[in-house]
Amino acid sequence: MKVRLPQGFAEAAAKELQRNAIDGWLLFDLEGRNRVMCELLGLGDGPSRRIFLLLRPGARPAALAHKIEMDPWSDWEGEVEAYVGWEEMEDALRRLLAGCQVVAMEVSERDAVPFVDQVPSGVVELIESLGPRVVSSAPLISGTYAQWGDRGYETHTLAGARIGAIAETAFHSALRSADEGLGMTEHDLAEWILSEIGSAGLAEGGTIVGTGPNSASPHYEPVAGEAAVLEPGGVLLIDLWGRIEDDPDAVFADQTWMGVLGAEGPPGFDEAWEAVRAARDGAVEFIRDRAGAGERITGAEVDIVSRRILEKAGFGEFLQHRLGHGMDRALHGFGPNLDSVETREERELIPGIGFSVEPGVYLQDRFGIRSEINVFMRSDGPDVTTRGVQSEPWRG
Repeated sequence: MKVRLPQGFAEAAAKELQRNAIDGWLLFDLEGRNRVMCELLGLGDGPSRRIFLLLRPGARPAALAHKIEMDPWSDWEGEVEAYVGWEEMEDALRRLLAGCQVVAMEVSERDAVPFVDQVPSGVVELIESLGPRVVSSAPLISGTYAQWGDRGYETHTLAGARIGAIAETAFHSALRSADEGLGMTEHDLAEWILSEIGSAGLAEGGTIVGTGPNSASPHYEPVAGEAAVLEPGGVLLIDLWGRIEDDPDAVFADQTWMGVLGAEGPPGFDEAWEAVRAARDGAVEFIRDRAGAGERITGAEVDIVSRRILEKAGFGEFLQHRLGHGMDRALHGFGPNLDSVETREERELIPGIGFSVEPGVYLQDRFGIRSEINVFMRSDGPDVTTRGVQSEPWRG
């Protein structure tokens, strides 16, 4: 394993640092505690000793690593200094940070955005004892690692087309089984979907398949021997994801599709579907309107808009999760989530990032409905990348 920065990352970080008036971006990790640094540098599970990396405008990337873990740095394109003891490390950090009044790290005030809050408080105390003030790297992450780029957008849309086709074929297979009494279970269908995801050239794929009351469990996992049989008239939820294999710049696609294994769903199904559809489309329209007016948009604001639509329709008590998650080279990516309830997501939805929009209502012991689409932020507003967005659930 060799430590490396993605191509062009240092340059992009320098621009974001200047734009945000921050002197440097100081990354830290130990044993995989900082997912941002681990994925950025390709560190896997992380180093067994503390490492630091400083990015500054107009300077080469400069790292500090333990002497017994220098082998991964042999091809490093910047500077790297070795240390052994903690006093030596702190002296090296003091030199590294000379001239920095403000540095960004993966922190979030009061843990408002836990996906960013990945540096221990003791490390922050150490850095501030050496002079600089520590601020959150959240805006830097959105402007760099969370950016899709042209290749990311291309791979995302390609993956999205493939998983959308798999979902539709899966529904028709389920419908045939229900109509003909073939006894297909949720687990059978999930295994078929996973096989198709692999055959379609997609990596890191997964699926959630739930019918009837099981569809009311947002992260339901069917188990062989216990999974429900797909029966006529049952609600069917299919959530599936993946990204193009063997491409480090590939961006995930993540979709959820709804169907009824017959002409009509159970009582209350149509009303719940209309509420979920309105919440999904209302969120996108809100983003479009705000972007068109040149106004700042946060993930929390979008979540609130969608949530109010569901509450007004009478489904407020059936909500269990945020509206959506950031998405990039990780399924739950580094960019802003659409969330005002689980976290205080005040990060801005800036051009170049992407996310899911997936409102859901879950009526325990009856059924659940979730409709998930993917959105890419352009400079002029949201681009819904999911093709064939459902205006109605599939029906038999």
